[in-house]
Amino acid sequence: MNVTSLDAPIVAVVWFVVLTCENDHSANIFSVANRKDIATGLVLAMTVWLIYCGDRLLDSFRSGAAVRTARHRFSRRNWRLLLLVWTTVFGIDAVVATIYLPSAVQLFGVVLALAVGLYLLWVHAFRRRSAMQWKEPIVGILFAAGVVGAYATNAGMMNGGRGVSVGVLLAGLFTLNCWIVSRSESVWLLRVGGESVSAGHIHDRFLYVWTIGLVALSVWGLATEWLAWTLGAAVVASCIALSGLVYRMQCVTSGKASRFALLADPALIVPPMLVVGTQLLYRSWMHVR
Repeated sequence: MNVTSLDAPIVAVVWFVVLTCENDHSANIFSVANRKDIATGLVLAMTVWLIYCGDRLLDSFRSGAAVRTARHRFSRRNWRLLLLVWTTVFGIDAVVATIYLPSAVQLFGVVLALAVGLYLLWVHAFRRRSAMQWKEPIVGILFAAGVVGAYATNAGMMNGGRGVSVGVLLAGLFTLNCWIVSRSESVWLLRVGGESVSAGHIHDRFLYVWTIGLVALSVWGLATEWLAWTLGAAVVASCIALSGLVYRMQCVTSGKASRFALLADPALIVPPMLVVGTQLLYRSWMHVR
């Protein structure tokens, strides 16, 4: 999934579902999602894939270390096929968004598209090293904005202050994920003699401190009730999984460290799915009592 950029859309949809189940107290395994939620989730998944696939295609034609990673080599070898699929998905995405999405979600999508366009221009047009070093935080912020904004404009159930707080929390989590991916790949690039770019300068100790900060923010959110237990538990569980990857990267040789990049996205998929699944099973059990 990593080389085809399918992991990112799955992550986006999983956290969209977490936000939906958090605020829909009637949701259980017997309930059926409404058409608006399905359309928003589908457009979110396709849009995220378009952005990630396009970003990797542009990256793959840059000279330097980025081409040495597996996902960029795959994009460079199969760029014609990926471009054909990208164009097809773009057309489907545009049609579904135009026909089925509420106007508020459409307007948000236009604003986010402009932000993503500026990001791609900054990273790929200027191609400065400073841009690469800030790539992970920017990706994390844009990713969180897309997930939270898509939910908030679709459901209309999140006030401004709480939406920003949730967005900051998820931006921190997604940035941590990007740092770990880049950190593991940087270890491998240094081993083969390539130039370490992006988050290669991030130390493991900093990643631990960042993780502790996210857990503390989640606990504070649960205590002050701006964060429901579903989202809080999902964030904490993902933080534990990601910190486990950081620890394992310290315990293995540099040749094996790059393998943990493949586990960073599952660390954002499996824990929240378990949390939501547990919640839905509990609600279903209460429903049939």
